[in-house]
Amino acid sequence: MFKKTLLLLGLPILMFASAAEATMRCGTALISLGDTVGVVREKCGEPDRSVEHQPAVRSNGVPRFNAVKVTLWVYGPRNGASQHLKFIEEKLVAIDTRRD
Repeated sequence: MFKKTLLLLGLPILMFASAAEATMRCGTALISLGDTVGVVREKCGEPDRSVEHQPAVRSNGVPRFNAVKVTLWVYGPRNGASQHLKFIEEKLVAIDTRRD
């Protein structure tokens, strides 16, 4: 019984914690998970640093099964923190704030 109660009380907290990390402020605009590269660039401008990893390909040049393009952007450091954004196939999938 105690474990069920703990689970029911802890689940909303976990949901709120993940939602808090799902957005980033750029001036007066907000970006969130699922936004495209174009939307993020329009709201936040060009990143300070970026790295693009193309999908893995076979020896004949055809992309491997389930291979994806991954793009990493970094904004900052601003006020002692950098914002690290991860895109998979042009969609924002992760926002991470790191203290430098």
